[in-house]
Amino acid sequence: MRALARQRANTFYRHVPGLRTKAFIISPEQRIYGGLYVWENREAMNEFLKSEGFLSLAQKLGQQPEIQIYDVAAYIERGEVVDVPGGVGTVR
Repeated sequence: MRALARQRANTFYRHVPGLRTKAFIISPEQRIYGGLYVWENREAMNEFLKSEGFLSLAQKLGQQPEIQIYDVAAYIERGEVVDVPGGVGTVR
């Protein structure tokens, strides 16, 4: 699963418009593969969730992803507080 995450990071997620960060999360014991995403804004997130790339990945995994959406109140990057106006976070 780690190799798949690294491959997807390099071939797909690096170029997703409006995606600020993504941390790939895995738990082989619980059979969980997902991510913690931070988006520049809600519009970018919505476009991604409707995209062919996202929909095809969900189909390959054989299940509809469980998505939770949150507003980003504060964001720390490499020890610095960074402004993400309109930032949205999603989980899995």
